[in-house]
Amino acid sequence: MKLDDLQYAVPEQPIDENKFDIEKWRETPMDYLKAMYIMNMADGVAKDVIFKEVYKITRLYIPDVLYKYYSLTDDKKLNSQKLQTLMESKVFLSDIKEFNDPFDGKGYYYDANQLKKFDRLASCGGKLIDDFTSFIKATALTSNGVHSMPMWAHYSNNHTGFCVSYNMKHNMELSDCTFPVQYTDQRIDVTSLMEQQANMLISAIEKQSAVGNKKILIDDLSMVYMPLLLCNLKHVSWSYENEFRCTTGAIARGMPYIDASPKEIFIGMKCSPEHSKQLTEIAATLNIPVHRMALNECSAKFDLTTYK
Repeated sequence: MKLDDLQYAVPEQPIDENKFDIEKWRETPMDYLKAMYIMNMADGVAKDVIFKEVYKITRLYIPDVLYKYYSLTDDKKLNSQKLQTLMESKVFLSDIKEFNDPFDGKGYYYDANQLKKFDRLASCGGKLIDDFTSFIKATALTSNGVHSMPMWAHYSNNHTGFCVSYNMKHNMELSDCTFPVQYTDQRIDVTSLMEQQANMLISAIEKQSAVGNKKILIDDLSMVYMPLLLCNLKHVSWSYENEFRCTTGAIARGMPYIDASPKEIFIGMKCSPEHSKQLTEIAATLNIPVHRMALNECSAKFDLTTYK
């Protein structure tokens, strides 16, 4: 699906804030393709204004509480790092290429062959950017809560790890860079946008070089906005995760960690006594509740339950 083939009807009338129902709003998933379509219609400063409005819209999707699942394995050093990070009220952000989905961050692409027509890019096969994901780091959160058996199985090493809840209203650094994930069955071809960028960049280089400028200044942040938004596209088969993605620049201050104060800790029903003790001690130090997950033996439903 090509970016320039997208067609959306943009409403002419503003939303009546007095009749705005945020829960009904959230029933319609965030549409990053529509956001890029609207931004692609604008130039220069207008793109910045539109991005700020798009960002405000993404804020409406962030729940009050999100959850993060952690695995604990036989790797004692890695386990220790995870527990220490929790103790320090931080969250680790990794390179997207380290995620378990090889298509993560690949929800969009461009045909480099189409950019070979630019002499400056011909020698590098038309590549303007090799890997968009190299510019960002991210971590995954979920709105599924702690009763999702697939989440415990897939992301907490078969219930042997733990889960942490985060109050997004009290963790502004975490909340500010968290975006809802959009699930789709098609990748988006952004070749037309890359052609525009290549043409704009080459023109700016030639014009500014002609007047003796040694630093080439570009007043267009499309190459920042595009990966920041489109890295939140995932294949529809992952929709059960109900993911929210915290994303920031790879060389941003404090990387690869971000401040995030835990609200509660939930210990997996198969977590080892040693790790359970460590998690309980961390909860006591942070003065937050700690719960143990368990199977409700007397329930007719396949339900996980919690107890303090």
